[in-house]
Amino acid sequence: MIQTLTVIYDPRCGLCTQIKDWLGKQPAYVALRLLAAGSAEAKERFPTIPEGELAVVSHAGDVWRGDNAWIICLWVLREYRQWAGRLAGPALRPLARQAFAAVSHNRSMLSRFLGLRSEAELREQLSEVEVPPCRIRP
Repeated sequence: MIQTLTVIYDPRCGLCTQIKDWLGKQPAYVALRLLAAGSAEAKERFPTIPEGELAVVSHAGDVWRGDNAWIICLWVLREYRQWAGRLAGPALRPLARQAFAAVSHNRSMLSRFLGLRSEAELREQLSEVEVPPCRIRP
């Protein structure tokens, strides 16, 4: 029985961070840990999982990637377990695989189109803004 799942997401992707936030708000059957790929903890705990790839890891070390990762995420959510079963079934599985591949390969474009920015992107953009020194007038 799965006790916890760690969802490793791309913190540089606006779409990914929005979905991460959405996942964190959903009622779930098991505890979800949301971990930014490339973070010190992710590199230490999961050194074989490449940055930028959606991956889900159970407390027992089972790993799901790509469309399988999305389906397991839906499966643990109280309101989406039925959808996970449908998407994993033979009738919709090819569609789920194609949909995930299309979204995954175009996530940067989708993020820009939808105006979704990641915290990392905002932090980077703000760090490039020159702030004039504060002048105190007597």
